[in-house]
Amino acid sequence: MRVVGFSHGILFLGAGPKYQELLKQTAVEPATPLLVDGRRHGMLLRVDASRQEPLLVIQMDPRAKFRNGAYQVRLRLPLRRSATKPYAVDSIEPAARARHAALHPPVVDDLGT
Repeated sequence: MRVVGFSHGILFLGAGPKYQELLKQTAVEPATPLLVDGRRHGMLLRVDASRQEPLLVIQMDPRAKFRNGAYQVRLRLPLRRSATKPYAVDSIEPAARARHAALHPPVVDDLGT
């Protein structure tokens, strides 16, 4: 995923058209983190998969420093109470961390560009 915008503490990540169908089947659960070096730098607010380039909208922590670059989304099975969709976002990480995390594969799938 790549940064497509950042304004007033909101980070917009574009996933590319090939992930549109997968993101349409992905739930957003409370407190899904944006992690940088193991620290929470923001929380996922919503997934907008209705656009040609799907977006993830993230509220950044005001104390966090913005990092431009590629990001990775980790998916997992949803919690039982929000199981209206087959996937849920587990976490979002900068791609540099994602390469290290590739040694420990996710439960469901990865999105990355």
